Amino acid sequence: APGAKPVTPARRQIIPAGQPLPPQPSANEISPEALAKVNEVEKKAKKLTLMELTEKTCKWPVGDPATEDFWFCGLPVEAGKPYCEAHVGVAFQPMSSRRDRRR
Repeated sequence: APGAKPVTPARRQIIPAGQPLPPQPSANEISPEALAKVNEVEKKAKKLTLMELTEKTCKWPVGDPATEDFWFCGLPVEAGKPYCEAHVGVAFQPMSSRRDRRR
């Protein structure tokens, strides 16, 4: 029909720099064990700034980037991953649990 708008495929929303991040996984999506491990690890974290990160440091962000209290974990990373063991456990969920969630 004349004047009909072409259908554009749904694309992931692009978030401009300086905008709040989309909601992060809520605590109930993370197993209590993984959460306890993360809480323990964050007590020992190196609390690095962005400029202190290297390919060998955990890049898990903690806190609100707009505040002075913001930091990165900084503990040694798991081989081939951007995070330490505890944060990998939260960030990368096994395929089976992801498949179950979609149903």
